[in-house]
Amino acid sequence: MSSDLSQVHINELSGRFDRQLSEIQRPEDVDLLRRDWLGKEGAIKELFKKLRDVPVEEKPTVAAALNQLKERVESELETKDEGFKSKTLLKQLEEQSLDLSLPEAGAPLGAVHPVTIVEERITTLLRPFGFQNVNGPEVETDYYCFDSLNIPKHHPARDMQDTFYTETGHVLRTHTTSVQARILQQRSLFENKKLPIKVSSLGRVYRNETEDASHTSMFHQYELVWVDEGLTLSHLLGLITHILKDLYGKRRKVRFVPKFYPYTEPSIGPQIDCSVCKGEGCPSCGNAGWVTVGGAGMIHRNVLSEFGFDPDKVSGFAFGLGTSRLAGQMYNFPHLKSVYDNDLRVLKEIV
Repeated sequence: MSSDLSQVHINELSGRFDRQLSEIQRPEDVDLLRRDWLGKEGAIKELFKKLRDVPVEEKPTVAAALNQLKERVESELETKDEGFKSKTLLKQLEEQSLDLSLPEAGAPLGAVHPVTIVEERITTLLRPFGFQNVNGPEVETDYYCFDSLNIPKHHPARDMQDTFYTETGHVLRTHTTSVQARILQQRSLFENKKLPIKVSSLGRVYRNETEDASHTSMFHQYELVWVDEGLTLSHLLGLITHILKDLYGKRRKVRFVPKFYPYTEPSIGPQIDCSVCKGEGCPSCGNAGWVTVGGAGMIHRNVLSEFGFDPDKVSGFAFGLGTSRLAGQMYNFPHLKSVYDNDLRVLKEIV
């Protein structure tokens, strides 16, 4: 390459580039030519270095010619590159032809989720009793989630460790019992407070707790509320037993243990023998052999009074069954988290 740099010299280099470009046969040749002309030690870089030795009066003209040469080299190499890519694609299309007249294989059909299966079965069981299914918000106020349900300010359930609070001061509902409060409030607006009240509700609830084999921070509950004259704890025990025996079979063991809930008195915890370990004890049941599948009890007289019902004349009961645990026990999931993993290897076994 000549040491002097001029318009004539640049034109000669441009012609040289054209000859080299016409000799390209393979995509690899484009990369080699790009390196020779546009690389760190390529011809274009060397030319720009020599620009400092060009007389001042000629420098603008020579610099403009250099920039034009660089742009043309970049453009020509890019065009050549695209040409090879198009040829490669056309070749692939020719070799891998697709007969569009063939019928498609079809996507596999989905399946009903275990929790949904349990919810639908419980709903079917309750239908003859005349329960109306309603929905409630998942983002609640303190009043419906706690205050109206006889849960005082100092109760541990209202601590930040157990409840998810939003920036607006609302909470992610910790139980579907908040729907019970809303329903009782609505019915209290009627002058005669029309009885009976038979309502069920289902959906997600949230607890700010450590996840383990039998706990998750989000799970599903199935709520039931029945308010009428003459209801007793025996009615509640009978209804829950009826549901669990129908879900798991008449031979499945069911028992009730004492519990404490501020919104029911007395309070009970329905339990079934663990299907994973057959009652022997495992992480799924906390090595107890029994799994608590919900909370229940007679509606506390303070809750009835809160909404204008006379606890000396009417009574009621409620339960919140954990449909996540019920589903886990129905399909022998060792960990409650498996209910929500969407693992097709597991879910396909259910279908």
